[in-house]
Amino acid sequence: MATTDLHKYTVVEKLNKMDVDLIDITVRPDADNGAAMTAGDFMFPIVEIPNAVAVDGGTAILQSCCAVISGGDGDGADTGAFDIVITNDSTVLQHGGADINTDDDMASVTSALSIMDGTCGFFSITNAFDAGVVAIGDKRNIGMVCKAAAGSKSLYAYGIVQNTADYNEGSIVLRLGFVKD
Repeated sequence: MATTDLHKYTVVEKLNKMDVDLIDITVRPDADNGAAMTAGDFMFPIVEIPNAVAVDGGTAILQSCCAVISGGDGDGADTGAFDIVITNDSTVLQHGGADINTDDDMASVTSALSIMDGTCGFFSITNAFDAGVVAIGDKRNIGMVCKAAAGSKSLYAYGIVQNTADYNEGSIVLRLGFVKD
C-alpha cells in the first residue's frame, strides 16, 4: 500500500513541480469494417498515449479530452456518444480466443482479469456537434488518477461505442490534457 506524506513538499514547491501537458493521439476505427456499430461495441484498438506520466511507473491526472472526429465519406462526421477507457496495459483485448475487432461486443471480451486490472477508468464523450468537415466533442473536469505500469511512462486508450453511428470511415484525434506529478 502506498504511503502518503503530506509534508514532503510545501504548497508552493508542490505547485511548482506539477506539469501540464496536452497529448494528441489519433485513433482509427477499423476502416475495413463498413457496418454500423451498436451500443457496447468495441470502437478502436488500444492506442499508446506516450509520456502520459513524468516518470516510469508514475501517476498523472487526466483532466480533459477534446475529440476531433473526421469523416472520410464527404458528408461530415458522426456525432454519437462513445466511451474512452484508459488503461496501463498494452495487451490487445481478446474476444473468443482471438484479438478483438471493431464491432465485437465488449460484453463478450474473454481477456484475463490481470489485463483488465490495468484499467484506470473511463469517461464518455456525449456532446459532439457537427462542425462541417469535422465533429467536435469534449469532456472536462475528468479528474481521473492514472498510474503507468512499472518501467513505463505510457498509458493506453481504447473506445466503446454508445450509439449506432458508423465511425469506420474516418479518424478521431483525442487531445488529452494531463496534470503530471
